[in-house]
Amino acid sequence: MHTAYIWRDSDVSDRFGPMPARFADRRCELRGAGLLLPANAPLWATEGYRIWQDADEAAFATGDPTAVSAWHVMAQIPETVSPSHWRWMFTGFLQRELVRNGAAVAWALHSLQGESSDWLVSPHGHAIVTARHWKAGAAKGQRHPAWIASSEQQRRLGAAWRQRCATTSLMAQAGLRWSTLPIMS
Repeated sequence: MHTAYIWRDSDVSDRFGPMPARFADRRCELRGAGLLLPANAPLWATEGYRIWQDADEAAFATGDPTAVSAWHVMAQIPETVSPSHWRWMFTGFLQRELVRNGAAVAWALHSLQGESSDWLVSPHGHAIVTARHWKAGAAKGQRHPAWIASSEQQRRLGAAWRQRCATTSLMAQAGLRWSTLPIMS
């Protein structure tokens, strides 16, 4: 389960068995994590890993070993961006590009700095994005065509992230403080 991996959670199991204990050994890299849901998400969507378990089961039920249950997106965070801005930068981006279009997104920020301030693990974000309809209804479990399902959608998402990085850098140069900025959606 990719969500457990990015959250560094070794206390869960999936149909293949328990997560490796070494996931927890890398918890020192975790700088923040959470679940972003659309405003109209049902209450059950906040229950642990339920969305991801449903997606895995739906993909498995197709009988196609290449069926996609979720997309794993990684985004490098420029080292020039202050760690205090990472969460605002990344979750605001995910909210604007994916969640407002109905996707559920598990996210995590990872980095690790050495004693000499060199990056042992460069700052980056992970997002696990639903690839299947996850709300109750006739379409539940079917692939969703609008959530980064094509190479063109993936290209646009990458371009939007590069723009977010450039905008964040410009805002920092202008002296704007993140503590006073709302999350943009």
